[in-house]
Amino acid sequence: MSLLLVSSIQDMSVYSKDMLRIGKVKDLEIDDEMKVTYLILELERGATKELFDKMIAIHHGKGKVGPAAIEKIGKDAVILKQPMTELKGVIEKL
Repeated sequence: MSLLLVSSIQDMSVYSKDMLRIGKVKDLEIDDEMKVTYLILELERGATKELFDKMIAIHHGKGKVGPAAIEKIGKDAVILKQPMTELKGVIEKL
């Protein structure tokens, strides 16, 4: 069994299933039972535009994604289960 430290996932790149970079992990949300409920993401400008229907994204957006949407956490990246075109509604706006 491989252990994952919080410090090793912070700033890790996040990709859609079709390998488009969405952003990076900034934090974790943990519930009262000490279970991770969401990864808090800093989104790329392009992902912010596509996911949140913005005409122009001047700043990086922030969002959160639940563990059910994660396919794999590797050594240097998180891969989500859906391609970019299916992530609208899966990543919640913060």
